[in-house]
Amino acid sequence: MLSDAALVRECAMAYGGGVRPHSTQSLHSVPGRILDELGRSGRGVVILAVDGLSWRAACERWRSADLVCLTSTFPSTSATAWMTAVTGTTVTEHLVVGAVYRSPAGDALVDVIRGEPLTGQVPAGRCDALSARPTVFEAAASRAHPLALGRELDTLGGSWAAALLRGARRGQMTDPRELAAQAGDPEELVAAVARDVEGALVGHRQDRPLLLWIYVNLDDHVHRHGYDPRAMRAVELLERHALSWAGRGWTVLAHSDHGQVPCAPDPELEAAWARVEVPALCRLPGGGAGRVRWLYPRQGRATEVAERLGTALAGHALVIPADELPGLGLLRLTPAVRERIGGVVAMATSPRFPAPVRGMAFEHGALSPGEMLVPLATWS
Repeated sequence: MLSDAALVRECAMAYGGGVRPHSTQSLHSVPGRILDELGRSGRGVVILAVDGLSWRAACERWRSADLVCLTSTFPSTSATAWMTAVTGTTVTEHLVVGAVYRSPAGDALVDVIRGEPLTGQVPAGRCDALSARPTVFEAAASRAHPLALGRELDTLGGSWAAALLRGARRGQMTDPRELAAQAGDPEELVAAVARDVEGALVGHRQDRPLLLWIYVNLDDHVHRHGYDPRAMRAVELLERHALSWAGRGWTVLAHSDHGQVPCAPDPELEAAWARVEVPALCRLPGGGAGRVRWLYPRQGRATEVAERLGTALAGHALVIPADELPGLGLLRLTPAVRERIGGVVAMATSPRFPAPVRGMAFEHGALSPGEMLVPLATWS
């Protein structure tokens, strides 16, 4: 395995210190690693799916783990990265090109996580137009009991969460008010996760190993407060629980989907983006999320949109036609990808990039090492 420094060197991009996804040492290798550990483990495997945990934070507090550095996906957003980590397929294959994109089932913008159209009309049941791919739960079903404790994911409608956890028995849904309170207190969040895991381990039937996957929503806290002492204490507590479970014969894996980096919203840049994202130039509002966004230019206006946006965000983003993404090693533009992603793509190169959601202290989506390097930890 490459070290984090070697991984950055091998995947380095010419612009802004960016890191492209690695061909093998990346999130799409996770299902294979889970199945390998399942084959070696007697009792089973517990997977802590920690949303928003950076490689650096994991290295600082997971001192007893066997740690491997992986790269996230492009874009480094949860919708895309979790789908790759559970199916082992690339963005080109599973087609979740971001959190918000055009649905080919109708000329409409959709929020893939919530399964809701943001504009236009989409036929019922086809809002996000996913390409169904086998999950690690389906791959393990013949030799293990797959159980997914989705927590916040269980509250989502639409087909994204269903596709992500397909093949696993689902745990009991947690009250959304409890989830919201836990997300605001990282230590209580970890305590709740540990209670959920303990309940699943105690209730496990012994005829086959258990494959337990549980979602850990550190992401909400990091967005607002960064990797502050409360977040870091929670990361440390996760390892304490992992060591306890490993000491009782379970193999414990933990990995994240992306890291986060500080952001400093600039009203002038937000206004500049808004002047380009207008109906006269774009047929739909912008897609993407966080620090990677794209626009859908009207026919014949793509060059103008790229030039105007590039000038407006100079020094704060790399703005390119989507056709240049393959040359950067980021995304293969199949017809299915092209009809989803916008024709002009902006990737943040500074904290002042105009992210679509205001009020966040930390963000993700782009290609800096802080966003792209993620941990895979093993306690066994």
